[in-house]
Amino acid sequence: MQLSKVSYYADFVVYPPVIVALAVTGLVGAQWPVAAVWFGSALTGFVLWTFMEYLLHRVALHRMRYFSPMHGLHHSAPLAYVGTPPWVSLAVWAAFVFAPAWWVGGLVIASGLTCGVVFGYFWYGLLHHLIHHRRPSPSGAYINGLRAWHMRHHYSPNKGNFGVTTSFWDHVFGTAIRPTRANPG
Repeated sequence: MQLSKVSYYADFVVYPPVIVALAVTGLVGAQWPVAAVWFGSALTGFVLWTFMEYLLHRVALHRMRYFSPMHGLHHSAPLAYVGTPPWVSLAVWAAFVFAPAWWVGGLVIASGLTCGVVFGYFWYGLLHHLIHHRRPSPSGAYINGLRAWHMRHHYSPNKGNFGVTTSFWDHVFGTAIRPTRANPG
């Protein structure tokens, strides 16, 4: 969805304190076994995010009638402020990650899992922004590589490269677009 500049950049202000609050909730006063469970849950949440990112991008944003046109706006205007307002994404994380995890596993697991997912989402937002809005630089090999990967998603006639933060799931599911001579990135 088209966002105002303030709403677009709000993720970069809202999510760091949310991540810290989730970490504090699960870790303050925790002994090492509880902290280990929290960190394991956070790592699981981060990995879960990478899979969710792939599935959401491949299925919801490219195949679902409601979301596909909004995502098409991003493809037609890659520098536009397109995204999800933080109040929507936070509500989704609370309802579909935190609440079920708390119900099943308790507060430590819920805060860890949600922190991992939210950190993954924040990392995705940051990388996606840099890919589209930062100029390539000789010292930015990591971002330049991600940019080349993502630009193949935008400009290749083939469908693929749905992962932004990782190419792992594209390789697993056979949707990785290989560079060609015409598209060396």
